[in-house]
Amino acid sequence: MESKAQELGECIPVAEKLQTFLRAAIYHSRTIWLFTANDIKSIVCPETAFGILAVLSGPLLTTNKRPALLEILSRPPKVLIWNWLNVLLFDIANQRLPQSVVEDSVNKPWRPLLSGRISPTKTRQLLLTVVPIVFFASYILGGMSETVAMMVLGYMYNDLGGSDKNYNIRNFINALWFMCYSSGSSKVAAGFGQHDLNDTAGPWILIVGMVVFSTLSMQDMPDISGDATRGRKTLPLVHGEAVARWAIALPVLFWSVACPMFWQLGRLGYMPSLGLGGLLAFCVLAFRSVDSDRNSWKLWCLWTISLYALPLFKNFNVLIDFARKL
Repeated sequence: MESKAQELGECIPVAEKLQTFLRAAIYHSRTIWLFTANDIKSIVCPETAFGILAVLSGPLLTTNKRPALLEILSRPPKVLIWNWLNVLLFDIANQRLPQSVVEDSVNKPWRPLLSGRISPTKTRQLLLTVVPIVFFASYILGGMSETVAMMVLGYMYNDLGGSDKNYNIRNFINALWFMCYSSGSSKVAAGFGQHDLNDTAGPWILIVGMVVFSTLSMQDMPDISGDATRGRKTLPLVHGEAVARWAIALPVLFWSVACPMFWQLGRLGYMPSLGLGGLLAFCVLAFRSVDSDRNSWKLWCLWTISLYALPLFKNFNVLIDFARKL
């Protein structure tokens, strides 16, 4: 009896330690997730979609003339991980800065530093840990050159003030970022060491950069109060809301037509981008509350995915081949 009681007594501390470990793991996992939560809809999901859709288009954007369906279906987790890790690296580097904490106190008080989930010292340690992890992931999955380029862009954006002094510089850096994400995602999705991007991918990714440069100010519309607090020079703060809304809506409509024209699509190919683009332009001009602008920003993210899907409307044969193999 005594031995059983002793064994039971020894098991209780073990169970308590396991419970404590699980609670800590969940807590810290959520903390890491919160660093990236705001960029899942704007970068991680759309850019993962770009990579997969680029591969699905077959020879239009990659050197793989006849992509295998099972291979493509195995790639989304890899592309997702690559995107998320690169986003995590930037977000930690960005949110650790004092001026970012000031902005988040108005716009995003739930972020880890401001909510007290992690200290500035621990954030710096986390950043030092994430850097080699991102390098290793890019070494294994592909997209190493894009990762290095984004680290340089991150330094310009965060530490050199590229995000604050001029909205054109900020949008230009962001445009280069999206181009890196699109290129890296496509390389990972194509299969690192197996296939690569072709000559058409470069101009298409450049167009993606121009789309971002001319329309990304949409993300600044719901963040006006926080941007003003940190002294950031965004389009709506420099020129006023009315000018900013037209400066967003008109390029959205332009690219909704220009992108299908680039691929020389038929009428059906214009429907996704023009439908969502028209709705986005209307919402930006007609609905002007903070909540409405947040919804318009979500719609912008969906609109970009519709642009990324345009190559599929050019090459239905790949999808037909997939259907025959099912």
